Amino acid sequence: MCSIDTDFLLIVLRSLMVSRPDLKVVLMSATVDAQRFSQYLGNAPIVTVPGRTFPVQPYFLEDAIEASGYSNDESSRPDRTADEEDVEDEARQDTAAGVGKQLKGYSQRTVKTLATYDEYRIDYDLIVKLLETVGYSQRFQDFSKAVLVFLPGIAEIRQMYDILGGHPSFSQGWLIHPLHSTFSSEDQQAAFKVPPGNMRKIVLATNIAETGITIPDVTCVIDTGTHKEMRFDERRQMSRLIQSFVSRANAKQRRGRAGRVQEGICFHLFTKYRHDQVMADQQTPEMLRLSLQDLVMRVKICKLGDIEQALSSALDPPALKNIRRAIDALVEVGALTTGEELTAFGQQLAKLPLDAHLGKLILMGHAFGCLDFALTTAAISSSKSPFLAPMNAKKQADTVRLGFKRGDSDPLTAYNAYLAWRRTCMTAGLSEFQFCKRNFLSSPNLVNIEELKSQLLSSLADAGFVNLSSEERTALSRVRQSGRTRTFVPIPAAHNAGDDDDLLINSVTAWSFYPKILTREGKGWRNIGNNQSISLHPTSVNKLSTSPSLDVTKYLSFYSIMQSSSRFTNAQETSPVEAMALVLLAGDAVFHTYAGVIVIDGNRLRFKVKDWRTMLVLRTLRARVKEILARGFRTPGRELGQKQKVWFEIFVGMFERVNGLRVGKR
Repeated sequence: MCSIDTDFLLIVLRSLMVSRPDLKVVLMSATVDAQRFSQYLGNAPIVTVPGRTFPVQPYFLEDAIEASGYSNDESSRPDRTADEEDVEDEARQDTAAGVGKQLKGYSQRTVKTLATYDEYRIDYDLIVKLLETVGYSQRFQDFSKAVLVFLPGIAEIRQMYDILGGHPSFSQGWLIHPLHSTFSSEDQQAAFKVPPGNMRKIVLATNIAETGITIPDVTCVIDTGTHKEMRFDERRQMSRLIQSFVSRANAKQRRGRAGRVQEGICFHLFTKYRHDQVMADQQTPEMLRLSLQDLVMRVKICKLGDIEQALSSALDPPALKNIRRAIDALVEVGALTTGEELTAFGQQLAKLPLDAHLGKLILMGHAFGCLDFALTTAAISSSKSPFLAPMNAKKQADTVRLGFKRGDSDPLTAYNAYLAWRRTCMTAGLSEFQFCKRNFLSSPNLVNIEELKSQLLSSLADAGFVNLSSEERTALSRVRQSGRTRTFVPIPAAHNAGDDDDLLINSVTAWSFYPKILTREGKGWRNIGNNQSISLHPTSVNKLSTSPSLDVTKYLSFYSIMQSSSRFTNAQETSPVEAMALVLLAGDAVFHTYAGVIVIDGNRLRFKVKDWRTMLVLRTLRARVKEILARGFRTPGRELGQKQKVWFEIFVGMFERVNGLRVGKR
């Protein structure tokens, strides 16, 4: 399966091969459909190199039931959770007849069990029964030293871990290792260690153990046959985490994890009929299920011509309507003109290796003097959260996270935790390890965030927005070569004057993420972009906290929406924003002076202003600051004139008097 980046690179390479017939391209993969790629690249020759792994015996659901003696009568059959109901919206073919034909030679118990078995449910009872069979039957004894269990997500890992932790069959002689990116590096490293001679291990992992990492001593794999993959709905501008069956290529890759050091076995917990007749050959390409906005920008950067034509030449071309929606979203954010050309703002966004909204956050953070916050937030959103969610201390971790709460904002809370980590690392005598352990923070993730900040600051400096001295450039280069010595991104103080102003920072965040705004509706929230009712993510400080200030908050900005199940749609990375901030710089505003009404983007937002003088001030100030920002994007690094500085100071000063201005929701 190709990533969205690889798909785009193939578009560029294929167009380049036309003008450069001497160019040689070598594509290597263990699971790719070689014939399709060969045809896409002009019938390129295929070279097959056999692997050197040991053979792995595949077993399927019917084999697992037969070997373990499992029956539906033994299952506790709990009510299905929301996550278990969240299967891919696909046509569920009636496979009973096909399965029946392949069950000759199996016991009547197995046939009866399969007749009413739900393959779409994660069957923890069967997994436990199978682990007992592998661990204690003579038939599979040689394969029980290290068992890898593939589960779809962290919730399933937690549940399986709790079940095994309290099961008498695994209380002695077994090590249980959960493996997930939200766990500490120490917990993750433990899964790779070969257990002592009298111990055996079980590793519970997601599809990260499919290709991203290798646990070499695994000799048995139990594959639930499901994973969670991101899907982006261009129409609703919403990401959704879908649980679905893996492809045959994924199943083969998982099976191969058991053949690194000796012959192995693999139990796929789906029927052989599903594997042979129903499963897709390959996973759905990322270009068909992720946001296309970044690709649209790359087409313009690389001057590949018409956007729709360029993306339609991909190996797996996206639907034209999805390309059009991505273009419209970039027009709305100000990166493209209606004629689909890069604006001055879009040209600067294109120089940053980020999606449009995070790139806008950095440029706006630079303009309003909160660059360190903007760089840190963009780096966090582009990598992994610094907060950990330990297996046995989730509530405690949530409580500690609330201790970092700042400005009723998720981005500011994460930034506050980052600042505390940075102070600890820079203070002699304080232990970074103890600080991170005590506060459920990931040191590797924080180090990665700092490295991303250095890349982003370098891009800003190359674009002319930030002037770095030779000493600062030297310090910046040391961030990536620091090793065990902690070094930090040197941001000139002139660009950080607003980093302590929570009101200004939350306003900059809202301007950057607009139109991703929630408005209060009763006790809940509504997305102004599509009028959809929205919940807040369970880990948000605005969900965990009972702060009185939240009760009077009318608007929240957010970075993304995630639908993790068919029941709940959650906004992530939320921050409060004042009505005044939205009036001053969000969207396209129409000022109806005599009616005392300000309308933004065709009635998305509507505000009443009682004082006509305030209306005139707002209209004039908004126009002047938009002009100043546009000039700054056209000529980055150029000093503001005296009059422009005065207008900008007045604009920023408005936030100090925001409570005295009578602007309200209508």
